Amino acid sequence: MNFLDTFRSVELILATGEVPLVVGESGIGKTALASKIAEENGWSLVVIDGNLLKEGEIGGLPTIESYTTFDSNGNKVEKKMTIYAVHTKLREIDEEIEKGNTVLLFIDELNRCEHTVQQELMNLILNREINGYKLNKNVKILSAMNPSNEYGADLDYQVVDMDPAQENRFVWLNMEPDYNEWIRWAIDTGIEQKVVEFISTFPEYLHKINDDDINATPRSYERISKSYAIYKEKKDVIPKSVFLNVVKGNVGGFIAQEFMSFVESDAKPLVSYDEVFSGEMLAQEIADRVKNESHTRLYICAMNILKSLELDIKNNKVNMDYIDRLVEFLGLYPVDLMVGIMKDIKNSYDDIYKLAIENEKFVDLYFGAYSSIRG
Repeated sequence: MNFLDTFRSVELILATGEVPLVVGESGIGKTALASKIAEENGWSLVVIDGNLLKEGEIGGLPTIESYTTFDSNGNKVEKKMTIYAVHTKLREIDEEIEKGNTVLLFIDELNRCEHTVQQELMNLILNREINGYKLNKNVKILSAMNPSNEYGADLDYQVVDMDPAQENRFVWLNMEPDYNEWIRWAIDTGIEQKVVEFISTFPEYLHKINDDDINATPRSYERISKSYAIYKEKKDVIPKSVFLNVVKGNVGGFIAQEFMSFVESDAKPLVSYDEVFSGEMLAQEIADRVKNESHTRLYICAMNILKSLELDIKNNKVNMDYIDRLVEFLGLYPVDLMVGIMKDIKNSYDDIYKLAIENEKFVDLYFGAYSSIRG
């Protein structure tokens, strides 16, 4: 399932008090999923990476403390007991609970750790306690792991598989890459526009297994975006060959060359938010540019505009005239693309949709376009 479906499924499972287990390739966006869930619900996120833990670490190192009790004759007797230090991540949970926050505990790489570590994490996940430490009732748990050969993995991960009894304690969700969802996420997150346009043009490169080279994953393009932002500002001091090497180190040689060629192409800038909404009427130049654009660039353009419009609505900077202009602009789009974007407005842009659904032109445009598609 894609990012959005996984997101909704996780929320439903957490609401029942069960533990979801998200299974997906490395770099697909499992951590971003956890961050999004925590953000949307106003929860504090605490992340434990199982791959980085050593045996006994999460349970805390044992120390010996003395205590006094009485024997059967009433005499004082000193005894020893084992006390376990609290791991820093568990202390972080306690600190958030003390602030009155609900915590989403995200345990990643559940099958990439040592077997003993996995058993310790299982105790925390399934029994909600470890060595005397008990999770507060306001802690919700989300687990994630990479697929193994047992579950049909594309890559050969070194993993520790769970036994059937443990597997049955989770609700399993298989997460797969979806370039449309990634584009929406990338625009919202501020990924460089050239990187977004590249994936829009070559969606097959979002998650690409390259034989004898670096594999491309959604996480790869997040890193490339950061590098590209610096490169384009410092082209006079950063040689092209240096930037190319960085891109190669993220997605492999072939895709890196494709990306460099794409970046260096003389693509015209996308129609901007200000160009659409400034002036008393939509300029004919805008209509001409829309007519000559590709579907992918038009989609990115619309997402950028909707994001800005949603923000202005929240800040009370727009009126119904803006919806009229939006309808006029979308009316220039190919019908199938326009209907898809209108559906996106309904699903992802609540403030715009509340105004749009009250706008007769918007409603007429949608149903007219939808009817023409259905024939």
